[in-house]
Amino acid sequence: MCNLSQRIKEQAYAEGIENGIAKTIIKMHRKGYEAEQISDILDMEVEEIRKIIENE
Repeated sequence: MCNLSQRIKEQAYAEGIENGIAKTIIKMHRKGYEAEQISDILDMEVEEIRKIIENE
């Protein structure tokens, strides 16, 4: 049972990080940053950035 609860915590933490990154991307985009600039700053693929912006 201990392993299961640890895995759930790790998954929740990872989802929280992803949510935070997505919110940051949206905020940067609203402030006028282009997907390429966000990609460069966050060291992520441009297509991944665009997908997050489109799914806003």
